[in-house]
Amino acid sequence: MTWISHIVRYLGVLGDPRLEPETIEGLPPFALRQANDALRRQGWVTTYEYVGEDAWVDYARVDLRKGRSKLKLEWDQESGGTVAGPRAVLDELRVLDPWTNMQIKHGPH
Repeated sequence: MTWISHIVRYLGVLGDPRLEPETIEGLPPFALRQANDALRRQGWVTTYEYVGEDAWVDYARVDLRKGRSKLKLEWDQESGGTVAGPRAVLDELRVLDPWTNMQIKHGPH
């Protein structure tokens, strides 16, 4: 494969709507901790974790990677918790189902 075809293939992936980042919002810190633990058991690797004195008290962030997929789990007291990543990955992220299904039934708090 020539370098031009590599570039064309790479640019084609960048335009793939399934890879555009999306976000699940409104999660409490315990949901993010449980998700982080479950994802690591499923083979996700931590590439960054905030370890300041206020970790999981005022702020938390964990970046995970599995293959070419990346997720960013982040939490702060003002905005709550989020999981950001490609829509295709978030759609397959069953570890958050109990929380996201509860939000759908009862609405965000």
